[in-house]
Amino acid sequence: MSELIGLGVDVSSRDMGVSRHSPRRPTSSRGRPSQAAVPVSPATAARVLSDAADTRRAATDDHASRHPSTLSSSAAATTSHRREVAANDSGFSRHDSLFSFGVSSSRDAAELKSLLGNSHSRLKPGATVLSVNDSVLDKHERRKHAVSLEQTKTRARVEVDIVLESDCFIEGGYMRGSIKLRVRKRQKKEAHVLLAEGKVRVIGFECIPGERDHHTFYQRASPLSAITDAYTGVYDSPPDSEGFSRAMEGVHVLPFAMHLPIDDSCGSAKGAATIQSGVTIRYIAMISVKVKDSKTGKRSIAHFYRDCEVWPRMNPSVVLANAPRPIQASTAKSLSVISGGNKLKLTATLHRMTWIAGQRCCVRIWITNETKKTIKSVTLTLVRTTTLFKPKPQLDPGNRMSIDPDACQTATTHKVVAEELLERSHSVAKGHASAQG
Repeated sequence: MSELIGLGVDVSSRDMGVSRHSPRRPTSSRGRPSQAAVPVSPATAARVLSDAADTRRAATDDHASRHPSTLSSSAAATTSHRREVAANDSGFSRHDSLFSFGVSSSRDAAELKSLLGNSHSRLKPGATVLSVNDSVLDKHERRKHAVSLEQTKTRARVEVDIVLESDCFIEGGYMRGSIKLRVRKRQKKEAHVLLAEGKVRVIGFECIPGERDHHTFYQRASPLSAITDAYTGVYDSPPDSEGFSRAMEGVHVLPFAMHLPIDDSCGSAKGAATIQSGVTIRYIAMISVKVKDSKTGKRSIAHFYRDCEVWPRMNPSVVLANAPRPIQASTAKSLSVISGGNKLKLTATLHRMTWIAGQRCCVRIWITNETKKTIKSVTLTLVRTTTLFKPKPQLDPGNRMSIDPDACQTATTHKVVAEELLERSHSVAKGHASAQG
């Protein structure tokens, strides 16, 4: 006996989401479900960050390589660079910034942890971030050139805040809100405070509860001069050689509108999610401003962030298009105690790969019953499989100069997202005009 059954399965909008990109090695990813389940693309682990400062530094290095007469040798260039860094007591130059492109993932995670604070967003007393030049300095010099966070001070000279019009954004749109910049009135013995141009960043990262690692997969950054017209009113002096200008005391409110491009040059958004094991995909919108004491020359960073969500923009005509051929899964099982008996064959097909959360997932089922038993019901279950990759450097058999992305411990969990029961219809009964099923 062969039957053709059409069945719809409701997909919960809270449990399911759709992503565009697949990772190579994410901190957390969603594995491929069975053919009869709705596929959910894994979380992106490709971390591609960019910064205008790195572009300028790359251009300078390229210029130096084309004019060898400016340096006697590469060793002389390295020695000269170290002397220049040691002579400069500032933790960063005008071109340095947070989350620079090309730094190691461990440093990026440590920097993000310092800026985020603990689970209550409280910063560690004396928290600092390292300068971009820390790779050429020893441990003592690194501590000397570390940049303090203004918010950890007892009396902060500069305080910033970012207020968003909405906490949910889509790639290709604009993030709108306002920046509040407060410059405290200086005391008689205090010198004027200088500020360099601030930046607004949107950062997406994966984090594991109880672990120190934060994997950054998405970043967008824009200087305030590019997203607001009111930033020039903060200063009352022209910028110096390092880009710092004297700030006017008081509270400044700067409305802004920041574009979130669709290109994946700095990673791709994949929405927010909280996995069953506690792993979260988070996004923050952060404002940061460089602060300098005009008398002592000491530097610090004033920053503040708000949680938000960034979702990918998809083309429905492409994402919801039918698959070139139906997605099919088949199985067969003998219901007889004696092996080799007649089998019950079950085949399920889907006509497309992607489904929107909240809609009905249509499944076509073929049943071939070669046994003598009657089929009373069919149950369809949608299962989400999540694979978690925990970095384990000790599993790396190679040297410790580089981190092997495959050196990780995996843990897989399964969760039932939706379930549907289809019962066999009752046959015609005498004296009844209808029947169940």
